Amino acid sequence: MVNIIVRDTNNCRGFVGTSTILLLWALPLALFPLFFRRSDIIQLCGAFFFSLSLYLIFLKFFSEGREKIGIWAGILLRVWFLFTPVFLSEDTFRFLWDGLLVSEGLSPYSELPKNVRLGLDQGLEKELLSQMNSPNYYSVYPPVLQVLFLVPVFFLKRGLSVFWAISIWKGILILFELGILYIFSKRKKEEGSGNFLKYWLHPLVLWEGVGNGHPEPILFFFLFLGIFSWEKGKTFRAILFYLASILTKILPLLALPFLFFYWCRRSAIRNVLLFFSVCFLIFGSVLVWFLLSEMGGKILEEHWRKGIGVYFTLFEFHGGFYYLLKNLIKYTWYPYSTGIVLGILSIFTICFYSFRISKIQPNNKTVFLLTVWIQLCGIYYLFSSTVHPWYFLPILAASVFTKTIWPSVASGIWILSYSTYSSLPFYDRTWVLVLEHFLIFGTFFLENFLLLKEERRQRYFENSHIES
Repeated sequence: MVNIIVRDTNNCRGFVGTSTILLLWALPLALFPLFFRRSDIIQLCGAFFFSLSLYLIFLKFFSEGREKIGIWAGILLRVWFLFTPVFLSEDTFRFLWDGLLVSEGLSPYSELPKNVRLGLDQGLEKELLSQMNSPNYYSVYPPVLQVLFLVPVFFLKRGLSVFWAISIWKGILILFELGILYIFSKRKKEEGSGNFLKYWLHPLVLWEGVGNGHPEPILFFFLFLGIFSWEKGKTFRAILFYLASILTKILPLLALPFLFFYWCRRSAIRNVLLFFSVCFLIFGSVLVWFLLSEMGGKILEEHWRKGIGVYFTLFEFHGGFYYLLKNLIKYTWYPYSTGIVLGILSIFTICFYSFRISKIQPNNKTVFLLTVWIQLCGIYYLFSSTVHPWYFLPILAASVFTKTIWPSVASGIWILSYSTYSSLPFYDRTWVLVLEHFLIFGTFFLENFLLLKEERRQRYFENSHIES
């Protein structure tokens, strides 16, 4: 009887402690969108780092045996964000605009927002155009997202306000995150995996995901399903999900060189040559048409000047190596070639890494593929001119299954990048860039060299002990 009372008392204390930690974790995240803006950098960083500290305390001391309450806390906070305005990004307004174009039978890849008059509610069109940050550029969002944009637009065209249409979009993101949670729980029953609360409760995931409507959870949902299917031996299904992830955001294209080298090493020479021949005929024909035909050349030129090419030649946001090379190259004969040079370096490095890592025959395919995914994204971000905080969400989710530490550090420190918006005109603070990259590179070096070296040394002594 005494043991039962003591056990119940301990459970009660544990529940109260866990609930208190999670309440303190949630409050700054929930209240900031109501009272502050992106430019309030002190309040923004204060709320974020306070919540991040409670998040780390919960994972360290309270998460064991408390997964259900952590999951429900994450669900409730996500539902709360359905009723708050977006506060860190204007991307959702472009999502609705693209959805309106598609619903009217127009292509968002061929119509500039500033040149389009849809003939709908003029107040609605004016609100979206004034709020979006890219009225002078073509859309860069792939087809899967364009289809999903139609859902909130269906209600928007029937009188719903922009605010509530964005809330519907956020609800779609919650469904995909619940899908990730379901896949993870299914996998965890089969074998031990990491603590999913590491992703589920992270302040950056909540703010940048559902809080501001970024579609990275959709990307990872399809990518995760593809990797999970591949591990199960369902190759065709894995390919379909991988293609779906690319058609959600083009980032998973980074894995193509690795997948190609991995397949080549394990396939007959005849199959490899056949594959090369087919690809050469298809892509060669398309490339020749684009280069030689007047229409194809015009499309390429337009989208390089006002579409995806703008990302490599004009957009700049917290690109570490980009700024360094830009300052070195600005005195040369071609001072605007920084993005192109780094793009070539990025492709070369990705291909070299993919070729080297593809020879490994993994025991656990999921952990192996997610580790490769993290490192490929890291290479891409290293050479990129634009690295927004929400870019780290897919690799933070992947790090749940691996022992990779640096994505957690990047996700925790990159909130400082919003200091760019703390004054007019906007500019990136040098000290912030140095601090962010120092912590990330330091962590990467620590886990890939010092800790790895220590693990090898321990294995050596263990093997020596067994032999003796």
